[in-house]
Amino acid sequence: DELNFLAADAIINGTGSGMPQGLLNSPCVVSVAKEAGQAAATINAQNIVKMWSRLWAGCRANSVWLINQDVEPQLSLMTLGIGAAGVTTYMPPGGLSGSPYATIMGRPVMPIEQCATLGTVGGLILVDLSHYVVATKGGGPKPAISIHLYFDTNESAYRVTFRLDGQPWWASPLTPYRGTNTQSMCVTLATRS
Repeated sequence: DELNFLAADAIINGTGSGMPQGLLNSPCVVSVAKEAGQAAATINAQNIVKMWSRLWAGCRANSVWLINQDVEPQLSLMTLGIGAAGVTTYMPPGGLSGSPYATIMGRPVMPIEQCATLGTVGGLILVDLSHYVVATKGGGPKPAISIHLYFDTNESAYRVTFRLDGQPWWASPLTPYRGTNTQSMCVTLATRS
């Protein structure tokens, strides 16, 4: 579990120096600005629609929304439209969507600990992970045990070596043939403070 946690954290937040190039530190990430007058630590339907429009169309079928659990209360109350005529934008799992994952724009919403908290970059990420390449060395984790290291205290030492690297296939955002806004395989929401 700890190896999975650390690998996922490197894929989301890695610096690329001695670890994978994380999505949030990649030059291809597109950050959508907050709305004029948007309150701190909020997400609104306009943010969602603008993030969706900045995801390259070829990535939509495989995309997922990665969120911090602090974001869920904002999503649960979000509607597109006004008053009683508004349509729910977030479909909770087993609720209106009838699927095992919550959905936004028909794509799964996955809460993960590696996302930043509500209001900061990385609290809500729209990404197609099939455009992220990962390589391991040596065929995966290599466990080792030594009874000699702590011989005096009658203890055993455990070690796991796991070499992982990765980065997005994209070197930069795509400027569409016709259109003005850049698009990417990874879209985030700018800080709202």
